[in-house]
Amino acid sequence: MKKRLGDQDCIYLVGKEGDTVVSFLFAWISNGVGNIHWIGVAPEHRKKGYGDKLLEEAIKRFTEKGCYEAKLFTYPAEKAANDLFQKHGFKETAFVDSRFFGVNIILMVRKITSVPEEHRSKKIVLAGEAGQGIKLMAHALANILAKLGKEVALNLVYDAAVRGGNIHAEIVYSDAPIDVPFFEEADIGLQLSKTLNLAIRAKHMLIESSACDAECKRCEIKCPASDRIPFEKLAVEQFSSPIFVNMIALGRLLSKIGINIETVNFASEFPSQFLNENIEAIRYGYTYKD
Repeated sequence: MKKRLGDQDCIYLVGKEGDTVVSFLFAWISNGVGNIHWIGVAPEHRKKGYGDKLLEEAIKRFTEKGCYEAKLFTYPAEKAANDLFQKHGFKETAFVDSRFFGVNIILMVRKITSVPEEHRSKKIVLAGEAGQGIKLMAHALANILAKLGKEVALNLVYDAAVRGGNIHAEIVYSDAPIDVPFFEEADIGLQLSKTLNLAIRAKHMLIESSACDAECKRCEIKCPASDRIPFEKLAVEQFSSPIFVNMIALGRLLSKIGINIETVNFASEFPSQFLNENIEAIRYGYTYKD
């Protein structure tokens, strides 16, 4: 939390009476979207306008930072809060029942301006070697996006080898129907292999840093447009096993594309074996700062 509060993409507002904090709002900006994660007003200070002021200020900050929409998740039972959000222009865009997240959740969105072309759909590519869990990651990510109301297309591409070899997954997700589920360049890519697949192209790349620890291969992946992350080293140091590489990477990827993991029921996506460790690894990757 402390690291996030110092980030330029974080918005943290408080309402005070005298020296007492009586309300707060925490939001995070990602890819042109203002995501309101938490908003609260002390019970004895409700109906005094604090919620209105916090939302008004948050939307103002989102607009100043170039956001085209604001999003939040709420619960159907919170009628007063939902009335407040609707008053400030938020509309229900998806209802996710308890089969997915363990509790009923409403996704509410407020449009701030027209959606820029580059934000109407996103393309993701995941690449690695057989045994690194690329297929599991791809299916989990596609399911998470679909449950959040997105249109999703998933393609898995294997080498000819039955065992071993490379595998990569291509995911397209959008708020509108997807006409073409294929692409040459992704918006964001993930490479877990220790040998880079130079055929994988993305505007921004997350790369297993050991692939670049040796002498620079002068590949076409521009260093300023990529993050080198020691996924395998982190898995061994933090979780005592390299098998958690893919979960750390999934957490990092979810953070990059702006998914609020507090709303994701990971128990519905992964087998029960090592479930708690997998969730912990995802959270570690989500908050990782090198």
